[in-house]
Amino acid sequence: MTLRLKLFLLFNMLFLMTWADGTAQNISIGQNITQQTATQPGKVCRPKVALALSGGGAKAAATIGALKYIEKAGIPIDYIVGTSSGAVVGSLYAYGYRAAEIEKIYHELDWREIFSDLAPLRRKSPRPDRYVPGMLSGEDLTHALDSLFGHYDGQFDSLPIPFRAMAVDAAELNEVCLDSGNLAQAVRASISVPIAFRPVEKEEMVLVDGGILNNLPVDVAYRMGADIVIAIDLMKDCRATQHGRDSISSRGLGAILVWKFARPDLKKYQENRKRASLLIHPDISGYSSTSFDPEETDSLVHRGEMEGQKVWTELQEIAKLCHNVGHDKEQKNNLGK
Repeated sequence: MTLRLKLFLLFNMLFLMTWADGTAQNISIGQNITQQTATQPGKVCRPKVALALSGGGAKAAATIGALKYIEKAGIPIDYIVGTSSGAVVGSLYAYGYRAAEIEKIYHELDWREIFSDLAPLRRKSPRPDRYVPGMLSGEDLTHALDSLFGHYDGQFDSLPIPFRAMAVDAAELNEVCLDSGNLAQAVRASISVPIAFRPVEKEEMVLVDGGILNNLPVDVAYRMGADIVIAIDLMKDCRATQHGRDSISSRGLGAILVWKFARPDLKKYQENRKRASLLIHPDISGYSSTSFDPEETDSLVHRGEMEGQKVWTELQEIAKLCHNVGHDKEQKNNLGK
């Protein structure tokens, strides 16, 4: 085994496996759903529903299972925003694939090949002072997704379901919400875990995994126009720390790694958990961010389905609220004839 491969295995396991070790959480409705619906004088509007999908590597298979129950409930989805592996699942769903099809895609992708796609040791960067190296090029995953997306390149609002992918500009440690361009490349940027994946360069930005700053982007879902946000959370419930942004942003790669472990983004994470209309947090204990074996994928999907069953009543409430608005309006129109 070469030194490079040993380093890759060390860092990949270190960062990916600590990325989102989810534990079982109680499902909660953060706010009264009926108070979140948009209203206009003299007009009855169906509330807009968004999905906010967190990262978690291979554990995103649990998101697929939860999506099956969201589909089963008949909830119309108007917006999707995803971070890291949540951007992978979310982009596929936004493009038009349904949960069962995404599950099949997860099985068909050659994850071993994707995670052996080593990047060149040296490459140029527009910001060498803030350059974040990566062991994996990510090109195999980009090509696979680009094919699944029909080489989509344009405004993400023009997708069947408007979509956003969350990333972070490593040069400035600023949150970046990707809303246009090549869809596969945007997702590739969102999953660029420092050290594990080579970052994506766009304009003057050096884009890395969005989970560094916003791994459960409920706030972005509301900014897109949602009245109701269903959040699927694959993170562990950690305690926030006190590391300052200014001191971190001035220290380059080493500081980003410290940032990764200290997780000062947890304040936003906790706020977003509370703001979600419905929080779905599958029990994915015992699995890591690299649990891509077919048997593990099946089990994770099942874990997501089990969580979907637990919140079935809440999902039905959301579906009823969405469909009854239009039905009530139709009944009123018929009475007026």
